[in-house]
Amino acid sequence: MKVAIVQARLEWENVPLNLKLFNKRMSDINGVDIIVLPEMFSSGFTMTGKDQVAPFHEAVYRCMQDWADEKDALVMGSTIYFEDGHYFNRLLTAFPGGKVLHYDKRHRFTMGHEDEHFTAGHELLVFEYKGMKIAPFICYDLRFPVWSRNTSGYDLAVYVANWPEARREPWQILLKARAVENQCYVVGVNCVGEDGNGLQYSGDSMVISPRGEVLVACEPYADEVQVADVDLGALEGFREKFPVLEDRDEFTIDE
Repeated sequence: MKVAIVQARLEWENVPLNLKLFNKRMSDINGVDIIVLPEMFSSGFTMTGKDQVAPFHEAVYRCMQDWADEKDALVMGSTIYFEDGHYFNRLLTAFPGGKVLHYDKRHRFTMGHEDEHFTAGHELLVFEYKGMKIAPFICYDLRFPVWSRNTSGYDLAVYVANWPEARREPWQILLKARAVENQCYVVGVNCVGEDGNGLQYSGDSMVISPRGEVLVACEPYADEVQVADVDLGALEGFREKFPVLEDRDEFTIDE
């Protein structure tokens, strides 16, 4: 299975322009099965601007569905969504044919006051596509191994992010850790450039094997697309030969 990671420079709080730019990026992506975009790809990671971004959610849905149909590929990325009086940082997964699943970010970055602007999600999402079980997560979720714990037997974990340059080394370390401990492929897609709050983003987007090897990585600070092969057969063989997940501790998460 081929996975395209789209490391992009985001235009601050400008949904129409971002959708136009991603539409152009999509024109250069062909022959892949999954396309992964950054967190809040249509606006950049804004909190105070959420009320002006959220009304575009239908346009974002429509573009993702169009891209999925046009490329005959799964398209994943998060956006701001308003529902029942609450704002969510919502990761959308658009399938060819019109189906859309969503995951709401569980862990909000309290040091940046994200908890004051967005409501936390409480449900993991694991779904199957072309025989591969996939679990999506968003940015700060990466720091919490219990939430990412592979109790459902997923094969691919996807982390979309706006992860600042100042913490780029933890980003790279934690992506590898999640792959090794969960014995799965991991995709991490970050943005690049400077946001409206003056934060810098270096990207460091990558795809990692269950052994912790970097299969492909975007150039730091570059607006670019890279493609990696993820091999379900090889993963199943590795798990059979080295079945570490069978020895994990048993526990549940209390709300």
